[in-house]
Amino acid sequence: MYKIIHNLTTMDELVEKAQIFLDILKSARGTGAADWTREDLERAYGWARYFEQAYATVTSKPQIAERLDRKLKVLASTEASPLGHQQFSLQLLGDAKQFVDQALMQNSHLPPMLYSVVLQRCGQSQTQDAVAFSQLQSAVQLVGHMRELLNTNHNNLFHSGPANDCCQGRDIQVETDASLLLQFINLHLAESAQTQRTKQAIGRKLQEIVLHQQGWETVLTAMVLSVETHETTSAGPNIDVESNPISKFLLQWVLQQTGHNRFMFQVQTSLLVKVAAIYFSFYKAYLSYLVEWGKDMVVMEQAQQGRTWRHRTGEDQYSFDQLLSHVLGLLQGPPHVATATLKSLQSLPAPGTSPTNRSIWEEILQTPQIISIIQTKNLQE
Repeated sequence: MYKIIHNLTTMDELVEKAQIFLDILKSARGTGAADWTREDLERAYGWARYFEQAYATVTSKPQIAERLDRKLKVLASTEASPLGHQQFSLQLLGDAKQFVDQALMQNSHLPPMLYSVVLQRCGQSQTQDAVAFSQLQSAVQLVGHMRELLNTNHNNLFHSGPANDCCQGRDIQVETDASLLLQFINLHLAESAQTQRTKQAIGRKLQEIVLHQQGWETVLTAMVLSVETHETTSAGPNIDVESNPISKFLLQWVLQQTGHNRFMFQVQTSLLVKVAAIYFSFYKAYLSYLVEWGKDMVVMEQAQQGRTWRHRTGEDQYSFDQLLSHVLGLLQGPPHVATATLKSLQSLPAPGTSPTNRSIWEEILQTPQIISIIQTKNLQE
């Protein structure tokens, strides 16, 4: 009865079934649940499963999804908040089982015997997620330890220094954490209905991660690992990269962070360039930030040997050398990144040709390091 068929049922039939499920939800939230039996409980979960499958089918057809969503909202508009703060919509149907659980768990009228059944179901669901994630975590950690052991043996064989071992161990830990993060997101985003609640929960987890040491490195490394299967050519990023659900979610989350520019001082420039080479939106944001940084640089001292620059705020991290290192990183990156960066910086307004009147970008582009890269890579000017 509840199995979704390959050819989606007609819109009217689906709306009629939605009315049945809406009545069940209202009963689950109200005093009507006091008369529920085990059969009523199974019926509620059966309809929930049906509509979660229907949600997955309908959302692949945007026009149908939009029409159905409007009809569902009209369906419940005749009553005052029949589902409390929730609105009966297509989005709710995508998370139907969770909504049934929530309604029944909060309903004091539900018979104690059925309450224990609901509690057990919720516990089993959470346990299954926890077990799957725990098994994955153990497997990834084991692989990480094996890789670290192989690297250590390799370094010992060729008499590498301890500092190199330390860096490799750190990189392995970041990559391991990034792999775990990807699996966590895949478990909650790609393998279930993409509800707003699910996305908010993942967002909170990302906020927790970036507060820890190497947190931003973990998130950005996850962005790189999430598209390993996509081939990035010298002509530019693969056009399908940002359509990958997990990659798209991580990209949007990173770009939406207030004060996201701060993380640029917490990660290696090489990692920022890797991300910029894959995600064009990130590249534009990164370059735009560097341009704004350059606008805030002022000449502090002018001598025969050259000019000394500082940031308007006086913060040491916004030094000329730091800005230069970011530009160097982009120009040393893949050809499509290096060429786009050089053209963008060369197109910025120049106040004049006099050495004493040059902008910071003219001065950066005239440094020996930059000139050497341009000549070595034969970048188009």
